[in-house]
Amino acid sequence: MQPSADDVHKSLTFRWIDPTSDPQEWEAIQSAFRGELAPDVAGPGQDALDVYRYKYVARAGIVSHSAVVFIGHRPAKKLTTEREWDQYCSAFNFDTDTHQKAAIEQAATMWKLKFRTLATFGPAPIPDVTFTYLTCTECEPDLVFAPLQYDPKKSAWRVRPWGDGKAPWWAAKDGLIVDVDVNNGGDTISFDCAYGVFGSKKIGFNDVAVRCKEVAYADSGKAKIDDSTLIYSSSDGVFRSRRVSDDSEVAALNTKMCQQHSRSVLCSLPFYLTATAGQSSALDEMVPNPPKTVRELACFRSFTKGTSINDVVKKCGGPDELGGSGINIFVYHLDDGSLVAIGGTGLKSPILYANHIETGGKATSLIATK
Repeated sequence: MQPSADDVHKSLTFRWIDPTSDPQEWEAIQSAFRGELAPDVAGPGQDALDVYRYKYVARAGIVSHSAVVFIGHRPAKKLTTEREWDQYCSAFNFDTDTHQKAAIEQAATMWKLKFRTLATFGPAPIPDVTFTYLTCTECEPDLVFAPLQYDPKKSAWRVRPWGDGKAPWWAAKDGLIVDVDVNNGGDTISFDCAYGVFGSKKIGFNDVAVRCKEVAYADSGKAKIDDSTLIYSSSDGVFRSRRVSDDSEVAALNTKMCQQHSRSVLCSLPFYLTATAGQSSALDEMVPNPPKTVRELACFRSFTKGTSINDVVKKCGGPDELGGSGINIFVYHLDDGSLVAIGGTGLKSPILYANHIETGGKATSLIATK
């Protein structure tokens, strides 16, 4: 007997389950994961932060008989504000027919996991479960956007791969790295990303766009800029990326991404002030051998309307970026993640303005007034 159209549709439909909607399947999960849900017992001399006494099913969803189960770990059921960081999730496959379970590779320790949305990336019409998480705590963590996709051939869930982690490095096998802590003494001065999930031209499916901009020290001591935008979509049965190089398309995507992810500096500043990678050579010609850049705000506080860009460079070093639309805007990155943007028409002419731009986008004039 051939399955009905309704049966086929149901087998390809994902749904979240809970004790009310699916009591039998929820109880089967609780029973099968009894060991994973058992509280940790502190060992001799073990730090209390490493003892997870409260474990729970954070979320569970199912396609046909294949469930994805997220087990949460906390030191206690309720965490104080100071201990809110100390929680992570682990993801598992669970077959509701055979009751077999297996840990999902690359999804064992996902700190402060936040579920985002269901998105159908293809090629199968079953949605991915999307979320973000931190790679570690009490360290310099990366924030990762990492969907789980369903493999119909294996009737199992897995982490969707996004790239090889080489070009660009933030598109890796286990997710898209969309934020990093740069205060670790490395070469990176600044790293910002904007990303979003959108409806695709292919009806019923979704695309992902991500733009990441990294400013880092080059071997010469000057700043080098990598500003890359990728868009992922399903084509010819394959979900693949395309690098976007046209500035107008990048600007349009940036606007769409910022409607979903407005906290990025790429969203709080005008596009002409962030799309600076193509002007690095012009900046090198204008300021060929500057002194070392000062990255403290105090250096930029004593300028007046008579100050020139040359005066700024002599006192505070070389700018990191050259932006602008109609005038030159010289951008300095400070150690606290904020920026100084100085506008002028030439190196010797008086500056038009000098603004301190906080990480949230608020701008304050640095021109001294008498």
